Amino acid sequence: MIVDRYYYNQLNKNEQIIYRCFYKGIMDRKDIIPIPVKGRMTQEVFNRIFEAMTRDNPLIYYLNQSTCSLATDVLGHTAICPQYFFSRERIHEYNRKIEKTVNELAADLKLKEGTEYEKELKVHDWLCNFVSYDYDGADINDPVRFMEAHNIVGVFAHHRAQCEGIAKAVKVLLNAVDIKCIVVTGKADGNGQNGPHAWNIANIDGKAYQLDITWDIGAGGKNKDRMAYDYFNLTDGMMYMDHTPDSKLPICNSLDMNYFRNNKLVFNSKTRLLAYIDSLLKKGEMDFYFQLEGRLKMKDILKDISDLSMSVMTTKGKRNVRIQHIPNEKLGICWVRIK
Repeated sequence: MIVDRYYYNQLNKNEQIIYRCFYKGIMDRKDIIPIPVKGRMTQEVFNRIFEAMTRDNPLIYYLNQSTCSLATDVLGHTAICPQYFFSRERIHEYNRKIEKTVNELAADLKLKEGTEYEKELKVHDWLCNFVSYDYDGADINDPVRFMEAHNIVGVFAHHRAQCEGIAKAVKVLLNAVDIKCIVVTGKADGNGQNGPHAWNIANIDGKAYQLDITWDIGAGGKNKDRMAYDYFNLTDGMMYMDHTPDSKLPICNSLDMNYFRNNKLVFNSKTRLLAYIDSLLKKGEMDFYFQLEGRLKMKDILKDISDLSMSVMTTKGKRNVRIQHIPNEKLGICWVRIK
């Protein structure tokens, strides 16, 4: 297991001292954590350190992120005053359960076997299959549900969470099998809104990739009737079409381990794409998943696929054919099902 503290390394030396002191105090469940740095610490500096520590350490799920405060005595000494969701005994109990769950999951999914890409894929698929987006987890009037949805507890204990909880669970699972992974926070455009969001950057075979499993969970649908990989190992240019990070991040410019590239599902020729779909239809396959590049237009391609599907199904004696498709216009990705 690796400890990937990317955000710690972005801090200056004084901030790193405070980070280490803060981290030790939280691990010891201290109510008051004196800071061994001279001078008053501004709220801006504290927020930067706080965000770095909570992004780097998702196993600190018991820290109440909304009530942590600073205190300064008459001599100018500063201390951090954290608050915790649970008692020391409850935290110990939860830690044992989480450790047991992660270890069992790593064993069941055989996460220590295969390439880094295959390990990442197993984590992605398990989350998409067994974890749901917790729409009620944003309700601040239900503080327990809110806390769990934004932490790894929601994923590992209840199989439901919001984006922050999912992103933190991804980091825990990938770090557990020695894959570097960080939590990214910022904003994203979804359902006509631009709101706070969290996702990941994973380092696969020495190259960094953007990864948003929350959006792949959403693309798969509530009934889990398909597996989506729209946001599996993207470049910065692709991810930032609808995601905006709020901090400096590793550069992601490789497509080597992108799902569609790795599975040869990228097409820049209509002729090649239709030939590929025709071959699958004739084998009896009814689901198609692909990415377009170049000047191909999604609307035209979907019409051609529809015409081709109707023609092939008619030759098989099936005239009542329904075609379902879910396009991701920004990324040129589409999933099609023939019914």
